[in-house]
Amino acid sequence: MLWFGIPLFLQPLGVKPESEIIGGYTKLPGASEQPTSKLYNVVIDNAPGVGPRDAPVVIVEFGDFQCPFTQQEEPILKQVLQKYPEAVRLIYRDFPIVDVHNEALAAAEAARCAAQQDKYWPYHDALFANQEGLGTAFYGSLAQSLGFDVVKFNRCRDGHLTLGQVKADFEAGVAAGVTGTPTFFVNGHRITGAIPLDLWDKIIVAAIKEKFNK
Repeated sequence: MLWFGIPLFLQPLGVKPESEIIGGYTKLPGASEQPTSKLYNVVIDNAPGVGPRDAPVVIVEFGDFQCPFTQQEEPILKQVLQKYPEAVRLIYRDFPIVDVHNEALAAAEAARCAAQQDKYWPYHDALFANQEGLGTAFYGSLAQSLGFDVVKFNRCRDGHLTLGQVKADFEAGVAAGVTGTPTFFVNGHRITGAIPLDLWDKIIVAAIKEKFNK
């Protein structure tokens, strides 16, 4: 799998557009690759985030709870956050590819309902950890195991009260050139595909240098 989304700010570190990476991405049917030279503002206040709000490096991930490559990236992102606790903030935005993954939208809605009970990240992590078991029964049992107000959670999910948030994320992703999952925006630079930890090191160093050398 080739990484076709390496922005220019990484080239001084020797990272070239034809570099091969571990993993890949799930492509949105009918989507075509777009140039990566433009900077995008995809940070929003109500998106789930972890890490300092004033971190010099902000990673916005557009992911799909049923995408195997998004799942593959989860433990790597946790290592990134542990390695750079003061330098990196991670924001997750939903990009369910419903033509490929039949549970992606329902899982995204359920996670946003979990956010209403201030338990987004435990629910998010459990969805990825149990990716093969996604479905209506699992969403409810997971909420119960995490100590939710289950009546409130079910009302949110059954009424699709968070569908608008998920759709807004998806539309924002399309507008910013997202063509599959996972896609990352690092301080506005779009990068496509699953990324190994050693390459994240280069990306973060480059982003910090770019930020403070302006």
